[in-house]
Amino acid sequence: MPVDTREALFTHGWAIDRRAGVPAYAQIEERVVDLIQAGHLAVGDRLPPERDLAMWVGVSRMTARAALRSLAQRGVLQRDVGRGTFVARAKLEHDLSRFAGFTEMVRRQGLSAAARIRAINELPASDVVAGALEIAEGDPVYRVERLRFAGGEPLTLEDSWLPAARFPGLLDHDMRGSLYELMSAAYGIAPVRALERLEPVVAEEHHAAALGVRPGAPLMLLERVAYDGDGTPVEFARDHHRGDRARFVVQVSTSGIEDG
Repeated sequence: MPVDTREALFTHGWAIDRRAGVPAYAQIEERVVDLIQAGHLAVGDRLPPERDLAMWVGVSRMTARAALRSLAQRGVLQRDVGRGTFVARAKLEHDLSRFAGFTEMVRRQGLSAAARIRAINELPASDVVAGALEIAEGDPVYRVERLRFAGGEPLTLEDSWLPAARFPGLLDHDMRGSLYELMSAAYGIAPVRALERLEPVVAEEHHAAALGVRPGAPLMLLERVAYDGDGTPVEFARDHHRGDRARFVVQVSTSGIEDG
């Protein structure tokens, strides 16, 4: 993209609002995101150097640096020492309005899904796991810990518990593919809905080592209870998604919602 064209993107019809309660660096962030979403900046496009961006929009170089650094931490931009700052690949979208496993969700977006087994064990259910699965504390459950990849990139740490009584011999199966497809094909039990809770957390050292991020990096914890067609819980899971590579989408409407 020609330099003059890049300058126009940040100056034509837009300027820092000095009276706004939003800091200048955050306004620059919003502008970059708007340009990407509008298609004016595409994946791989190089952002202007900090000094040029600062000069064009009338801020200090430190302010421009803060904006670009924050966007890189969010996964919107990718910084390459010696080469510059570029628009990163689009984040993987998790549509929470439609229940689907990781494999199906990744395939919908034209990527290949894979799994690396970290641990598989049979153990007695804790009180929390038993409560989620509606079984007795101490009943046998399978715990399946996997690192999930999309397009060859590690994105999610999955930690799932399944009632052993519903899935006898589960550990004899290949667990590197879709767990839900395996449940359906081998046992005739297909999860059809789920209750999911989202919570922003930071990466502990073991999360960071597996996902290829720094300790303290933002993650999204998704806690899920999946149910079969009879309304029986068949999975309790805690999944950690990379905050820089995941985007969660929910469709809502006013139907059934009381006025506040």
